[in-house]
Amino acid sequence: MACNLNVGLTAKLAIKVAEKKVKENFLITFLRAIGCNWLVCMAVFLQGQSQDMVGKMVEIRFPISCFVAIGFEHIPANMFMIPMGMMAGADVSVLDCLWRKFIPVTR
Repeated sequence: MACNLNVGLTAKLAIKVAEKKVKENFLITFLRAIGCNWLVCMAVFLQGQSQDMVGKMVEIRFPISCFVAIGFEHIPANMFMIPMGMMAGADVSVLDCLWRKFIPVTR
């Protein structure tokens, strides 16, 4: 049986997310990526200061939760969501994906 990715609520959501992510401004995307990297580096620094595993888990929770709640750009999430939307039929070209998301977010 063949798998059809263009049906269902998951496909509709993937299309909506991919098209919305690609329509954003290059500079705004770049600044969101800097904020994300700053918070991820803060999480790595804070967990390095803890002596036990529980402390490490507590230390990384706040910075990671902040970048998710604020909506900062994270390249692994983009590398999943945008191609998933493209496979489901989003009106997004590979050039749009590279120029508007992957290049400003990857440093």
